[in-house]
Amino acid sequence: MPQYICSQCSKEYDVITTDGFCTNQPECEFGTGWLREKSSAKSDDASGLTPLVFDNEAGLCILMMDGSLSMNEPAFPDSDYPGTRYKLVAMNAAGGIWSLKSMTHQDNAWLALAVFGGEPKLISIQSVDEIFKEHATAESLADSIQNILEKETPSARFTNINSAVQLAYDIKQAFIRGDLSAYGGPSGFKPVIHPVVRDDDDGEQFIDIPNVRALIYTDGEHNVTSAIKNSFASDEQSVLITAFIGEKNAKGVGQMQGLACTCPKHGPATGFFLIDSPERVQTLRGIFRMASGASGFCSACLHIEQKVVEPAEPEVDMAEAEETGETPVESAETVDPPSDTPSAPGS
Repeated sequence: MPQYICSQCSKEYDVITTDGFCTNQPECEFGTGWLREKSSAKSDDASGLTPLVFDNEAGLCILMMDGSLSMNEPAFPDSDYPGTRYKLVAMNAAGGIWSLKSMTHQDNAWLALAVFGGEPKLISIQSVDEIFKEHATAESLADSIQNILEKETPSARFTNINSAVQLAYDIKQAFIRGDLSAYGGPSGFKPVIHPVVRDDDDGEQFIDIPNVRALIYTDGEHNVTSAIKNSFASDEQSVLITAFIGEKNAKGVGQMQGLACTCPKHGPATGFFLIDSPERVQTLRGIFRMASGASGFCSACLHIEQKVVEPAEPEVDMAEAEETGETPVESAETVDPPSDTPSAPGS
């Protein structure tokens, strides 16, 4: 009699797999399903998520990944999730990038991959096309990312968020200038700029947003002497998305919330996401996918379904919703797609 069942696709297993994750690909999206004992498996989906819908094109994605030693601890210690935070990030980053497989203009869409501990280190700037030529499977890409996190993070005992954010900002500025050669990337290109209508206190504003997103996550807090700084805050529209992996009352949560952009389409919703349980793995996958595709900023852009609050029910705790990155919106079926959906440079 089968003893285990996949948390995502419900495939049954007589024995647990080597790493505890489902191997039923392509039916079960790589990295999203892990094996639970059948007796403890939930009978319904507690994630509250609808399938994520994304447009194909991308520009530049800057992934600034925390590789500090604490990331080698269990991702969700009070659950049956089998992986470390290194594993969690590697599998979902790879899965998010792999979802761009059918994207057009892969040679004009780039990924800047960097890690940080006490200081940041840029690993590479590659086109999506180059990534897919180097890695035949999502598993191969995930293994590569995990190896980088574990072995190439400088000063892994520390977490210097300031220097990581500054490097991401410098790369973003170089992209806007059309020259990434100083970082080992291409030059002589013209980045796509998208006009967006943003609602604020002064009414509608027409702003231009470059076809670039920066994503930084951590599981800790900035622990060097200087105070937190945000270079993106001086931009007309920040493109910095942030995530925290850990408990919502951790000290680093507030720091990452303060760094996150405000979504130009769904403000005051921000680009901050809290990953504090296995049920949020799909959200983490969606963040990497959204950033890699340069196609949104916040939870509404991810088309995450929110339950509509009935008048007789207690009001939604807006502070808690903002902490998780899921500011209450209408269900995904009634949320308009982001008007700033970009297309690949050169398209």
